[in-house]
Formats: sequence, C-alpha cells, structure tokens
Amino acid sequence: MTRERIGILGGSFNPIHHRHTDIAAAALNTPSHGAAGRLSRVIFLPTCNPPHKHHDLAPAEHRFEMTRLAVLGKPGFTASRMELDRTGVTYTLDTLRLLHKQHPDAELVYIIGEDTLLDLPNWHQPAQVFALCRFLVCRRLTGEADMGPLLRELEARGARFTFLPLPPVNISATNIREALAAGLEPADLCPQVMEYIRIMGLYGVSPSPPGAGAAYRMLRRILTDKRLLHSLLVSDTARHLARHHGQGEDAAALAGLLHDCAKCMPLSQLQKLAAEHRLLLDRETLQSQNLLHGPVGAALAESRYHVSDPNILSAISCHTVGKVGMLPLDMILCLADKIEPSRLLHPAMAEVRALAEQNLIAAMERMLQATLRHVAAQKIHPHPSTRQVADWLARLAVPINKRSERHE
Repeated sequence: MTRERIGILGGSFNPIHHRHTDIAAAALNTPSHGAAGRLSRVIFLPTCNPPHKHHDLAPAEHRFEMTRLAVLGKPGFTASRMELDRTGVTYTLDTLRLLHKQHPDAELVYIIGEDTLLDLPNWHQPAQVFALCRFLVCRRLTGEADMGPLLRELEARGARFTFLPLPPVNISATNIREALAAGLEPADLCPQVMEYIRIMGLYGVSPSPPGAGAAYRMLRRILTDKRLLHSLLVSDTARHLARHHGQGEDAAALAGLLHDCAKCMPLSQLQKLAAEHRLLLDRETLQSQNLLHGPVGAALAESRYHVSDPNILSAISCHTVGKVGMLPLDMILCLADKIEPSRLLHPAMAEVRALAEQNLIAAMERMLQATLRHVAAQKIHPHPSTRQVADWLARLAVPINKRSERHE
C-alpha cells in the first residue's frame, strides 16, 4: 500500500495570495528526494498567534476564511483550523506532533519559502522538527543564492530538503496590504478573497457594501461552499460591470452577494415562503426550484437581510430569466451570474463576456439566445418569459456589425 504523503503550507496568510496557491500546486507535482511519489494533498494552516508576527495581522478568523475561500474547489487543497483552535503561542513542532497523531502512517512534507529556510536554525526545537518532516523549499529571492554552507549544516542536523521547480518571485503580503490601504486592488489576490476583504473592510479598505459583513455571516451558515463561492464571484463580477457601465457598485455587489440566498432551499420550502410573502407567480415558476429561488430570494433579501432598495430587489427577483423592461442593474446581475470566473467556458460564454464590457443589452441578448438554443437542444420548453425578454432585447440591441459599419 502506497504511503500517503501530506504537504503542509503554514503561514499567517495575511492575506493569502496567488503565490501561496502556486507554491502548493507545484508541491503537488514535485517528488521529494528519498521518497516515492508526489504529495497526495496540501493542507493550508493559517497561524493563530505566531511568535514572530504581530504587526498588521488581521484577526485569525478572517485569515482562515480568506484561506478557505482561496482553496475551495481546488483538487488536493484543504484549509485547516488546527492552529486557530489551539490556545497560546503556536509552534511548528506542536502542529507536526498533532498531525502525526491524526495521520500516523503518512509522511509529512513541510513547504517553506527561501526566507524561512534561512530562519530554520532559530525555530523552536529544530532537531525535533527535522525528525518529523522533510522540507520542500520555494525560491523567493534569487535562483542563484549560495546557501550551500547553511544547507550542509542543517542536513548534518537531520534536515532533508527538496527545492521546488518554480522561478523566484518576490511577492510581499506587506506590499499587498499597503496597496489595499491606498485604495488599489492588487492583481495577486484571487477575486473571492478581494471581495471578502471589501465586504469585511480589512486592511484599511472601507466596508463595501455597507452591512454586507452581517449578510455574509448569515449566508455562510445556509449556503453550500460551492454556492457561497459563486455568490462572492458574482458580487465581484457585478461590481466590476457596474463600475464599467457607470452604475452603483455597492448596489451591484449586494445584489450579487444575496442573489442566491434562497438557492439551497428545497422546492417545498420555497413554495411555502412564496405563499407566506404572497408572491404572484406563474405555474412554471412555482414548480421549478431553479426559477423560484429568484423571487423568493428577493423577498428574503427584504425581510431577513433588510434590503430596501427596490432596484436591488428587482435584480435578485429576475436574475434567472430576466424580464421585459430590465434596468441596467437587472442586466448586470443576470450577466454576472452567468459569466463569473468559475463558470465553465464555452464559445457563447466567451462572446458574452466580451460583450458585457461593451454593451449590456447586446450581451444580454446573446446570452438569452444561447440559452434558448441550449434548451431547444435538450428538447425542453423554455420559460415563456425567456423568449419574451430575448425578443424585447433583440429589438433594443443595435447589431454589432451595423454599429461597425457606421464607424467605417
């Protein structure tokens, strides 16, 4: 039986960024010398109270949630609360001992950066750490640094090393935090983490939209991880489209965050809520969980999440099939729901994504036409509103080729 090999990527993750996940991905595919095979998985371990880092450290629960969001849906990646749920100062040695108790037959491989390697002699009881794990080291500063004497000294004390085949990149979490505090959006953050930072108002970012932090905590309890991730990505995408088309970012982001607040409810519960809120809906909508969660979600956004903006409520209500007379926010949410980054890419999706940057009406029309073609291919009858909205949008939209002709 092949021995399981578990990678451990610890750190403050303040915040987690692309380099962290790139390192973990490389580690999954890099055999360690002296051991057969590659890692079976990587555990991300945000620290609670690291003995050497205190300045500008976001609360541990926020750092864990950002880490969890960053690795959701990525094969072989998990986030662990192990160091958060312990009391007192946390040391790597204690973590390794706990992991060995949980996985007595596994080999533990600790993933570190080049700067951490230089500090290994100063770790708490390093000889015992070396006996419990081997190390995968990622170059951070330079691929040419001569660490030969230090490596030989550490190896003589029992340490075992492999260097990851990644080019050195110096991405600093300090620089990311400074950029966030200056009102910038660093490219090194994944969109769901950036949106979480906005919602919670971390690192000097003003909370946006107002009150969304409480809404997020409610959604965290009732949505699946996949649906929560989708909601954050829709919020981020809607915010981007709103900014691009001169609409209110806060309203778009809140609509995106809450648009699926009823999605994980069974049809029977949705029908009960529709009756309680006296929603006047057609039979097709009342018999479909995929359709009914929109209008019920709008009712819940008003009653449970205290949203009073009628434009936000309208966008949530009609985000599944649209409606004749859609306003820009309605279109922004419909589009964001379909084109957020985790959606599978196909030819129609690529075209809609490009059009969404240029013309909301044209993008909506193409999206609904693609939906109608897909439904026809599945030999399913579309909701009557889908055809009505598609025809209405077709009358509004100026064909791209005619627009081009006028500019020639």
